[in-house]
Amino acid sequence: MNYSGYLHPYDDRKCVKVTFSSRSDITSEEMKHYRRLMKRGISWDMLARAYGYVSTNYGEGAVFSLARDFNGEISRPFDYYLRADGLHLLSEKELLDALNAFRMYLFRERIVVRELKADNLIYQRLSSRAGKLILIDGVGNNEFLPVANYSVRFAWRTLKRKWKKFEHNLQYAYPGNMAVQRLIKEL
Repeated sequence: MNYSGYLHPYDDRKCVKVTFSSRSDITSEEMKHYRRLMKRGISWDMLARAYGYVSTNYGEGAVFSLARDFNGEISRPFDYYLRADGLHLLSEKELLDALNAFRMYLFRERIVVRELKADNLIYQRLSSRAGKLILIDGVGNNEFLPVANYSVRFAWRTLKRKWKKFEHNLQYAYPGNMAVQRLIKEL
């Protein structure tokens, strides 16, 4: 799926995601999952909140919360901190704390994802030495039988499998990042 994110023209705490794809049903499916999460009353601490749709010059766009760092800058993708040019910006402790807190959040809130990837996450710096991960894309259940949407046990089983795949993908996507290699062993 190809999409672009734009700063909301009237609210700098929101962004608009416009999908440029023949599969526009993905965004509507994602929004269904967001509505289900809203009904459950989840915490939005580590998940971008969805606010509905808005018309844009490029077509219909979905409005989401926009995370900003403690200094007011727009938070960067987690992928940025794992690549070689961002390695020096986060300590191993910050990485481990953020990953552990995010994993616990997903399981506690039973937020099922289609796919968990580093570029579906942003790292919000809460201070110069701490931050948190926020899921910004990939919410939903792409399983043939979406039982995990209705069963805590199946949600945890699905999340456990998706998390293991995420760890595996991190190891292979960032082979030069020794901190990631060590952290995967600790998770």
